[in-house]
Amino acid sequence: MMDADRATYLKKRYRGSQSVLNYREQRFVDSMLAQVAEPLEEVIDVPCGHGRFTPQLRQAATRRLVCADLRLEHIKALVGAEGTIGTPIETAQVDLYQRLPFADEEFDLVFNFRFFHHIRDAGHREHVISELARISARYLIVSYYADSVVHALQKRLWRHAGHSRDLPMIGVSEFRRRFSEYGCEVVEDRAVLLVTVVVHRIALPRLHRSVVNRAHLLQVLALERG
Repeated sequence: MMDADRATYLKKRYRGSQSVLNYREQRFVDSMLAQVAEPLEEVIDVPCGHGRFTPQLRQAATRRLVCADLRLEHIKALVGAEGTIGTPIETAQVDLYQRLPFADEEFDLVFNFRFFHHIRDAGHREHVISELARISARYLIVSYYADSVVHALQKRLWRHAGHSRDLPMIGVSEFRRRFSEYGCEVVEDRAVLLVTVVVHRIALPRLHRSVVNRAHLLQVLALERG
């Protein structure tokens, strides 16, 4: 995908109500990054997709930003689109369902956005969580769609209307429990949009490895239209 094609896609994808959501997500990510007191030298965006958050992550990373994705055309387009000024961008073609080709604790921040709702297999979800925690030395930003009573009702209405749309969800308590197994503790929750049906959560864990493998999870609630 060329630079112009990427820009066209992002403009088309995030228009109308999605433009509001995009704006809110961008601002929430900015807010979370601002709460990180220590400099972030090594940052990875996986999967990076079309690079919606690349400018913010490139500004946050003081030494190195890795844009990793399964689709090679995405990461190639990012390098051309972002130019040569700023923190250098490295690219990597990876499969999140396999062991990631990075060392333990290689990155100060691991960014994983809008991926969890694509994971339909519980084993794959567990693997992804473990890999994200493994390669992070300090922080993660992770988003996911949380199940809710309202969304369960909406799914019933969809099925009644003949629609087959069904995004994989994970309950809030289940998400917390899964990440707690890798030393993650939720310390904050907030809602990005107050009127919607799908709860899109954004998480920022901080890892402490001096005594035990433990993460403090700073989590934001983001509500997204289905």
